[in-house]
Amino acid sequence: MKKNYHNFYQTIHYTFKKEALLETALTHPSLSSRPNEHNNYERLEFLGDKVLSLIIGKYLMENFPNESEGNLSKRHAVLVSGATLAIIATKIDLPSMLKLSNGEKKIGGISNKNNLENALEALIGAIYLDSDFEHAQKFILNFWQDSFNQHLILTRDPISELQEIIQGKFKKLPQYFTEKCGGLDHQPIFLSTLEIEEIDRKFQAEGNSKKEAQKNVAKIALEFIKQLA
Repeated sequence: MKKNYHNFYQTIHYTFKKEALLETALTHPSLSSRPNEHNNYERLEFLGDKVLSLIIGKYLMENFPNESEGNLSKRHAVLVSGATLAIIATKIDLPSMLKLSNGEKKIGGISNKNNLENALEALIGAIYLDSDFEHAQKFILNFWQDSFNQHLILTRDPISELQEIIQGKFKKLPQYFTEKCGGLDHQPIFLSTLEIEEIDRKFQAEGNSKKEAQKNVAKIALEFIKQLA
């Protein structure tokens, strides 16, 4: 075991068997010399996002048996939001573990919320691959406990509110198409497009992460739909 990971393992209550997975989960894309290299956290982030979503959804189903689908979606959206992930990433001292290029460090990459969100999802993906679903679930339920307690009372976020309206009016879920549209490797810009065929409208908005772009386009669509009411 590398000495610099000993304290981190104690913090996250998990010890990696394949330390290369952890190395990858902590490596920012700015350290990749070529665009298509996979020696950074992007692929693990993709997996971790899906694992996190499933485990949070499972937790909500088990702990809120009388909650409607709409309210479960609202809770889910808050618990997997970038803001929640950034708080938890800081709590486990992920900023000090991130491996960044000098250029990324100079522009504040260590404290960049998007970097922290991505790295935490990558860490979840790495734990899942290194062990199994149960260990990933244990990690999430442990470090999300404060967030579970804080969000017992529902707050409305634009994505959940829009979903509730679209489901109520048109019996379908809103579909977001989100892709990178510009920016730098260390500061990407994402464009999210939301088309609502029933009102013959297409909405677009940008953000510094996929979730931020989707949240921004949901706000725009919400404002438009409320004006129609």
